[in-house]
Amino acid sequence: MEAGIVSAEMTSKANRLAEEQAALRRVATLVASSAKPEQVFQTVAEEAGRLLEARTAATVRFDQDSAVIAGSWSDGEGAGIGVGTLVPYSDPDSPVYRASHEGGRIDDYADVPGEAARLTQVAGYRSAVIAPITAGGRLWGALFVFSASTDHFPADAQQRLADFTNLVALALESAEAHDQLTASRARIVEASLAERRKLERNLHDGAQQRLVTLAVHLRIAQECLREDPAAAEAVLSGVGKDLKLALEELRELARGLHPAVLSDRGLEPALQSLASRAPFPVEIVGVPPRRLDEGVEAGVYYVVSESLTNAAKHAAASEARVAISTTNEEVVVEISDNGSGGASMDRGSGLRGLADRIEALGGHLDLESPSGGGTVVRATLRLR
Repeated sequence: MEAGIVSAEMTSKANRLAEEQAALRRVATLVASSAKPEQVFQTVAEEAGRLLEARTAATVRFDQDSAVIAGSWSDGEGAGIGVGTLVPYSDPDSPVYRASHEGGRIDDYADVPGEAARLTQVAGYRSAVIAPITAGGRLWGALFVFSASTDHFPADAQQRLADFTNLVALALESAEAHDQLTASRARIVEASLAERRKLERNLHDGAQQRLVTLAVHLRIAQECLREDPAAAEAVLSGVGKDLKLALEELRELARGLHPAVLSDRGLEPALQSLASRAPFPVEIVGVPPRRLDEGVEAGVYYVVSESLTNAAKHAAASEARVAISTTNEEVVVEISDNGSGGASMDRGSGLRGLADRIEALGGHLDLESPSGGGTVVRATLRLR
């Protein structure tokens, strides 16, 4: 008899575990398919509610002093909680507030004070188990599962919900990463268009105009050549000077696209060239003697170029330092200046564009720029 009871209990536990794993697998498959977060919120509420044999369940997002229902499920007997419903959550001393932020359970809402508890009782729910949802290192919301009876949920209910909240967090982080990638691609496209417009404008206003002028002067010189050789010689002398200026302008444009010194001679001469053009002393240390991948060298060059330009134009710096360190896996370039600080990736497109360039190479860009405390730009790039 006892053996039969034990066998029945083991079978029940095995069935419960199989149901739980199946529910988690369905949610995990949904997350892996890059489903919209709203669909994940709804599915998690349903799977958790059914698993714990509850009346209703809700995925809740915290919003300042309230909570917003992001996903809801009901067993059909209760009214459920509508998606978008606002619930007040402004009292940190409330048991409901603590449970939703730290995790916990409420076995009888009749013993719980506060507006949230009152609204829950009015809706016909007497007990709940709650698990917080943390995504990206911050508290995002919580998963609530409600019952119409008191003390309804088993002792391990909160732990079982934690597995679902982890999947919600994964869905949120994946959606955020997707949004960041989309925004990064849009910025890269816009930066490319802006650079093309800038190049067209520089060619039109600079080298192209000078070449048109040269053509006119050459025509004048040709007309003067037979009747007034001295005048023709004077015109040709001016043409030579204008031609030299046109070549310098074209070289400057080419340097902006990709510096020839970087391709021909490597990172050290290219960085020294940047330092020589800066309006303040620039110390350069740690440049690796060997050539790096072309994309990595270009990434380092443009980080240094943009950082020195910003230090001169916006920070009124009087000196700067460029320090490079390498390992077998990565290269780190750090540009520090003694300027006014206050730089931000959210203002302007220069630093944000640099960050996109570095991230496209599998690296990342960090910025430290307290107001009045100078600026440190640090780029980390993978060598392979």
